[in-house]
Amino acid sequence: MDYSHGLTGSAHDAWAFENTGAAKYPDWFFKGEEFAWGDSAYPLTSRTIPVHKKPASLLPQNAAFDHAVANLRVQSEHCMGVLKGRFQCLRGLRVTINSNRQHIAACQWMTIAIILHNIVIEVEGEKEGEYFRAGHSQAEEEEDCGAQNEGDGEGLPQQGGLNQDGESKRQRLIEELLAFKNQ
Repeated sequence: MDYSHGLTGSAHDAWAFENTGAAKYPDWFFKGEEFAWGDSAYPLTSRTIPVHKKPASLLPQNAAFDHAVANLRVQSEHCMGVLKGRFQCLRGLRVTINSNRQHIAACQWMTIAIILHNIVIEVEGEKEGEYFRAGHSQAEEEEDCGAQNEGDGEGLPQQGGLNQDGESKRQRLIEELLAFKNQ
């Protein structure tokens, strides 16, 4: 498990990901063939597999793959919804931040909420968390942080050229998905 905070609200998700331990030290978090799914703004590596950008996303096999990945990514969004449902104070974290000290305090507030959330899951079980997921809708998420725009990734960290390991892994996953669907 990994989390990161401290960047301002205007930071793009892909840029924020670049500041996580999972991005900086992927072999600490991923073993063997493990990897993380990402949207089209994330870099393609053997440990980060994003959906395709246009025009590649228009190919039927890539569209099927991207649709399957989108369904999986919803689960990740639910995690944040459960956390915000349980700790309403995280819905926008409406505190004044005018100094480095106040920024650190806000980050500590979020860390405490994440730790308590994980303790509650350990004690109550994952099924209890489902109650809070229903309490935080997509509309509330957009109200909290604005509608997500995957855009073209302008201003984000870029990979120098195509990552061959990541592309071959993504292609293998597409083939496995299509073989599974054709069974």
